[in-house]
Amino acid sequence: MTAYGLGPLPGTSLLDAADVVLSETGDLPHVPDLPARGLGADGVGRTAALLEAVSVDRGPRSWIMTDRPQLLTRRTRDLLERDLDTLEEAWGTRVPELKVQVTGPWTLAASIELASGHRVITDSGALRDLSEALVAGVNAHAAELARRFAADVIVQLDEPLLPDIAAGLPGVTRFNPIRPVHPKDLGDRLAGVVAGLDVERVLLNQTGYAPLWEVARSSGADTVLVTLDQVQGTAHFDGLGHTVSAGVRLGLGVTGPGDVVDELRQRPRERAVAVARFWEQLGLDPQWLSERVDIHPRAGFPTGPLLDAAGAYAMARVVDHMLRTDAGDL
Repeated sequence: MTAYGLGPLPGTSLLDAADVVLSETGDLPHVPDLPARGLGADGVGRTAALLEAVSVDRGPRSWIMTDRPQLLTRRTRDLLERDLDTLEEAWGTRVPELKVQVTGPWTLAASIELASGHRVITDSGALRDLSEALVAGVNAHAAELARRFAADVIVQLDEPLLPDIAAGLPGVTRFNPIRPVHPKDLGDRLAGVVAGLDVERVLLNQTGYAPLWEVARSSGADTVLVTLDQVQGTAHFDGLGHTVSAGVRLGLGVTGPGDVVDELRQRPRERAVAVARFWEQLGLDPQWLSERVDIHPRAGFPTGPLLDAAGAYAMARVVDHMLRTDAGDL
């Protein structure tokens, strides 16, 4: 087991965010994302700045593909470079493992338009080009992180729009909707991206919605991250069981704003007991709880006090430790 954050943190100070990440997470710190810094600092904008041979700019409605790099793209790339300089100053040059978050191919393709106004997801050729550019760009970024921090780099693919894509999206007009994408196709494209990434491990972030278990199993990701309270009902219990039994590691989102580790550690113990009881209810091997499960917050923290994020990170770290060391006594 291990504990980690999901990426987005509130505020605009990278130094403050870096301090929280290094001091409050477990063994896996992450590159902080600070969406409050404005346009280009969101998940799509930061990932678009990494793309190789594909240029993206902000259009009147959404992000849009362009023929050549625009001012916003260059600014975002410069900001990413300055962020790494700042993190190197704050953390030094030795971080054994480091996680970086990028937007996955499906959410990226549903969030970026072609010059025609249609989304990239509607054009198979553009979708292929975007996926290939994503792999090349993330590999280059991961290599830079590895060089600066002597780190084994782990990539987290964020796919917040996956259930919407599976259900079908609105088109340019209400008479031209975008057809649902079959789970097999969702998994196949993710698997292609995962296979192309030259990194230590890949995590698929499905927090904040009812997980798509078939996609989780076929994506090729080493770990799928889910929010515990979204795993409800027999179908999801079975889906989780099949996924873990297939060898996919599981990240459980169980902490959030307002969490504080009290002096006697009763609150994290209550949370650890809840996770242990949940695992017992599933009827899965108890040993897997310590071998195949990580703990993290239920979601990122794009807004709110940084103190809330720090509390949730600390709670995840302590719950993780209890589940690893005291699982038999919970």
